[in-house]
Amino acid sequence: MQALICSVGTEILLGNIVDTNSQYIASHLKDMGINVYKMITVGDNFDRLEKVLKEDFYDYVFITGGLGPTEDDITKEVVMKVAQKDKLIVDEESLKALEEYFSKDDKAIEINKKQAIFPEDAIILKNPKGTAPGCIIDSGKTKFVLLPGPPNEMTYMFDKEVVKHIMKDSFIKSVTAKTAFLGEWDMASRVDLSGKNPTISPYATDNGCILRITASGKSEAEVDELLTKGINQVEKSLGDYVITFEDKRKEEVLIDILRERKEFVSTAESFTGGLIASSIIDIDGASDVIKESYITYANSSKHDLLNVSYETIETYDVVSREVLKEMLDGLFKRTKAELTIATTGYAHLGKVFVGVLYKGEYVLKEYNFKGDRNRVRLRAKNRAIDLAITLMRGKYDSINI
Repeated sequence: MQALICSVGTEILLGNIVDTNSQYIASHLKDMGINVYKMITVGDNFDRLEKVLKEDFYDYVFITGGLGPTEDDITKEVVMKVAQKDKLIVDEESLKALEEYFSKDDKAIEINKKQAIFPEDAIILKNPKGTAPGCIIDSGKTKFVLLPGPPNEMTYMFDKEVVKHIMKDSFIKSVTAKTAFLGEWDMASRVDLSGKNPTISPYATDNGCILRITASGKSEAEVDELLTKGINQVEKSLGDYVITFEDKRKEEVLIDILRERKEFVSTAESFTGGLIASSIIDIDGASDVIKESYITYANSSKHDLLNVSYETIETYDVVSREVLKEMLDGLFKRTKAELTIATTGYAHLGKVFVGVLYKGEYVLKEYNFKGDRNRVRLRAKNRAIDLAITLMRGKYDSINI
């Protein structure tokens, strides 16, 4: 099967934004046995987009962008013309979602209503992350898959909606292994990636590295058996480096552990500026487990809130193992949380310390991360979550980090 990936948006051509959507789609299609023949970017121009989409060589055309309510959002209209779809309907479920989103603001609903209009035989792709639903329009020869432009909306829709419709003539399932500590190359070097079914593919994400295990077959039972084979292979190769095979973020895994044990977590962050606490609070159910969080950026706040000694700061520097330990001690005394997490560092230099204290057991780690200051902060946040999970599971000593 051949596919075209088309990103729509003049802002991409002008270099104002980077097209990450095409890369994401391409990396997933290869796991599904769909060959990406071409990627292309087209501006918000009806005639140019129509010319591109009239090529009837492709089994699938994935289009991102141009699904909004404004005049330059033309993707759906162009596809309907190319696919010769002139019988249109208002999808009531999509319209209802718009009404709820805009709190029954009649003017806003009227402006956005075109987002709920589709060919009568289109497959509607829900978008709980935004206002523009996607859809699949079948011309009889090519299936046009229309997806929103914002990456968080597009990736959610692709994973949750598109995959289940994309190949009805066969069974495809994927499982994602979230891993701790390992970089992409290190993770990939430990696992045999040469298999064709299931395929095992490494990816680097903002929340750490993952392995996607994908199997296809003629029956669900066959696919499940192949997936189990892939999961067992990854478990054998990576062992305690695997955080979860479930469709959840690592912060959710941490919350589940804390909730099951009826325990709490508190954080004290310097250079990460609340990033760790925020990543936990992003998850539903965080209120069950998070007790208190402090941003102790200044030396005075470390002293006043956590009882970090000025003498320790002067003797060892504020970015030091000694200060980190006193931050953890002060945080525990203040909050009595079973799990405490602390950070101190120079984000611009990449020199950071990340610490975890759980029931009297300390892990104090120094890292030298590459990248700009926000990349360093993100990597430190990920390490903090990894350290907390592995320490609470009693697996920290078995991992070579």
